[in-house]
Amino acid sequence: MKPLISLPGITDRGRRAFRMTPVQDDPVSLRVNGDLVDLEDLSANGVAFLSEHELKSGCYDAQLNFTLGERDFTIYCKVDLIRTLTGSYGGELQDMSTMDERLLSRFILECQKHAILRQREE
Repeated sequence: MKPLISLPGITDRGRRAFRMTPVQDDPVSLRVNGDLVDLEDLSANGVAFLSEHELKSGCYDAQLNFTLGERDFTIYCKVDLIRTLTGSYGGELQDMSTMDERLLSRFILECQKHAILRQREE
């Protein structure tokens, strides 16, 4: 039997992967329904973002662009909006290939490494 681990003050918010908050040094952008949005946080299976365009709950075309190493990558997928507040949205990434999921996870890991290095320099 696996042990049950619970951390006080931490509630399950439904995301099954680590979230990272992009900073200006992180080479990543998101388009939803063709419009560039302000990415608030990103995980291997979800996003939170701000948009000037009003969006309703539902599924939208999404495009994630990021740089990993020296290569630029683009992932075309869907985002299923599950949280919509005026201008602020959260959703699950869908319709990604296994390779896209791996690339996105690697990118997030690289951003985490850079964040740790930035903290050490402070």
